[in-house]
Amino acid sequence: MADKLDFMNELAKSVDAKKRGETSSFGTIDDFVPKKQVIPEENDFSMPSEKPASEYRPKPSPAPAAPVNEPEPEEYEEEEEYEEEEEAEEEQDSSRNIYGNETSSPASFAEEERVKVEKPKFAFTGPMLGGLIALVLLILFLIWFFLLRAPILLPDFTGRSLSEVSSWAAQNKIENTAIARNYEYSTEYDSDVVISQTPEGGKHIRKNTAITLVVSQGADPNEPIDFPDISSMTYDELVEWKNENKLSKTKISTEYSTTVENGGVIAYDLKNVSENDFVRGSTLTIRCSKGPAPAGQVTVENFQGKNYADALTWANNKKVKIVRQDMNSDTVDSGIIITQTPAAGASMSEGDVFTVTVSKGKGVKIPNLVGYSKEQLEAWSSAKENNVVIVKKSIYNEAPLGSVIAQDRAPGSIVDSGDVLQLTISLYMPILETNSRAWLGKDYLELHAWCDDVNYNGADIQAGMWGEWQYPTCSDEYPTPGQIVRYACYYGTSDQADGCGRPLNNYSRINYQVSSGACTVKPDSGDSSSGSGSSGGSSDGSSDGKDSSVTPKKQYIFSTDDVASLEAINKFCNKNKMSCTYEVATEEDAPLVWVKTSSGEYKTGQSFTTVVEEGSSIVVKYKNS
Repeated sequence: MADKLDFMNELAKSVDAKKRGETSSFGTIDDFVPKKQVIPEENDFSMPSEKPASEYRPKPSPAPAAPVNEPEPEEYEEEEEYEEEEEAEEEQDSSRNIYGNETSSPASFAEEERVKVEKPKFAFTGPMLGGLIALVLLILFLIWFFLLRAPILLPDFTGRSLSEVSSWAAQNKIENTAIARNYEYSTEYDSDVVISQTPEGGKHIRKNTAITLVVSQGADPNEPIDFPDISSMTYDELVEWKNENKLSKTKISTEYSTTVENGGVIAYDLKNVSENDFVRGSTLTIRCSKGPAPAGQVTVENFQGKNYADALTWANNKKVKIVRQDMNSDTVDSGIIITQTPAAGASMSEGDVFTVTVSKGKGVKIPNLVGYSKEQLEAWSSAKENNVVIVKKSIYNEAPLGSVIAQDRAPGSIVDSGDVLQLTISLYMPILETNSRAWLGKDYLELHAWCDDVNYNGADIQAGMWGEWQYPTCSDEYPTPGQIVRYACYYGTSDQADGCGRPLNNYSRINYQVSSGACTVKPDSGDSSSGSGSSGGSSDGSSDGKDSSVTPKKQYIFSTDDVASLEAINKFCNKNKMSCTYEVATEEDAPLVWVKTSSGEYKTGQSFTTVVEEGSSIVVKYKNS
């Protein structure tokens, strides 16, 4: 046999091979008994020099190229038993010498360090203990989640509407009676929005858990709000003002406008409240401009020879403005379009002007009628082609009676059949009288009424008391106060002395004097002792058949001009020797002068004429300015 293998090396290799799952060629202990050495006789019996043990060990065989699969944990017990057997054999071998006898181990078999492989024992590690604790906690959580906790999750309804609360309650079969609602005004939250809740959101509750919600009623509608100058604000500013103040009843609308620039205020309407009493709940409507409407393009149709109604309908549908011009035509019937602008086929924008000329039919040509006599005018108007309505206005004029002195249509103009033609006809000159005594004995107010009538028809005649005739005089012929005792026309055209003969000039002035009453007063029939015994004697000794034993008081005309001012009434009182007393009027609406006489009460601005006697008591109230 070859040299014996080193026992320890081979034993180690065999163990390693088994760990790797490989087969081992390890034999028995006998394979490692060293050969007996034959010592030649010639040599002495001295012991060879000692060599290191390593020199007696065979060189280890090379390690396998790659380890085989790691050994399974179950093999540890088998390897451990095998190693114990090897150790026992090694101990037996080490007690033998080279001759097979037990002896101490030679130097070449020095003991090697051995590592004892112990069988692993089961023990709890940190990760295993943590997993066990986690499992226990999971079981406890599941028991709480499914058996012990409240089943319904209460959301946070803050800032959400009541409709969402009702929907959630229906889904979870919670009665509405379990949800209490407390309302309060709020400028932060809109109406019917939840402000706060109890319990708080995020908690689990049961069906019978009481829930309380604080719900917004919106902003307080009775809170006063400062009313701005709306007319000077823009649309954006108004919207911002409305939103900031929560003005629920303020409506802001927009519309197209060609007169108000974009964003400006067209108009606003405040209902049942003044601007000083404006509150959040007041009803306010504001209309703002969007500027001019965008213009579209329109193709013009041909309307010549068509009715005006057709053009009007087309213009309204196409949003263009139509302007109608009428003219007479001998060839085109009334109501038919003669011309149009723009012409047919042209393009125009919405909002542009479309002009049409419409026939009025055959017209009436008006001649110069001024100077026509009454007969000539009747002949012209009776002609069939001159079908116009003549309206006459008569005034006093120097032209002959009934002649035309003016017309409102220019000569040569053409008017529609049936149009009105206004003519001014002469009444000739005013006639005051038909005899020289026509107005004697009449009340002076009748004369003023006659002047009013003629002046209404174009005259300018005035009547009054001027000069020495301004004061009334007594008259036994016209004993009634206010009767005209004499009159004259200073600017008349008559050669008569009084100048009032016919006809009067349009600018005549009629002066008259009125009676203040009878000049004499008859004595009582039973009184025969008065006087000198002569009857009918006058105060100057003359006998005129009148009783002059009593001197009558003078009478004065009291009229509108006398109460025109305090100065005027004062002058009248002093001049005519009236007994006037003065008071200051305290009424705010009192006239400038208010006078009370025996015949009535008169004030500034009132038109009147009356007669007062000399020395009459007159109460004057005046406004102290």
